Amino acid sequence: MWNSRQTVSYGESDLMNTGRKKNREKLLAVIAAIVLAGTAVFGIFIAPQLRVRKQLLERMHQSQLKLTKMQGDLLIKDRIDNIYSQVEPLIAGSGTEQQEISLFTRQLGELYSKLNVKIRSVKILPSVNENFYRRLSIKIEMSGNVKDVLQFICSVETSQNPLRIEQFDLKGLETSNNIEVSMLVTKVVAEAKQ
Repeated sequence: MWNSRQTVSYGESDLMNTGRKKNREKLLAVIAAIVLAGTAVFGIFIAPQLRVRKQLLERMHQSQLKLTKMQGDLLIKDRIDNIYSQVEPLIAGSGTEQQEISLFTRQLGELYSKLNVKIRSVKILPSVNENFYRRLSIKIEMSGNVKDVLQFICSVETSQNPLRIEQFDLKGLETSNNIEVSMLVTKVVAEAKQ
């Protein structure tokens, strides 16, 4: 009796093991089908969308960089325009080049006529055209007392007109307080408007 029960037990056990194996196989088949379906969905639908998104993000970043550069360029242009609008009244031209040179020599004459200096020569040099202005140049050679020459130099440098000393040569004379000076004085004026 005991043998028959044991045989029945083994038979049921074998049936249960076979059922479990079949269930496991079914479960593994379902999991494999889900993985294959997921891989197919990813390959067909998701991966192309990710590539497109990546390309769009790259284009967006490039566009943002261009926009940032353009904004920087506009800020620089606005600053330059602002500075030029402040400087323009100082360098505003009053006419032709001859009129500008005449005005320039008259301004220098007013500065040194009040001082005890001897003007040895005044040479007008050709003007130089830059982007939006002209540079007028006059070479002056003078001699006189150190104090008067320094007063002239200070008057040029502090003039409300845009005058500037570009070159400066100094030579002492035999008398202790007198010197000879050669200097290039320049003035900036706006280009004549056409």
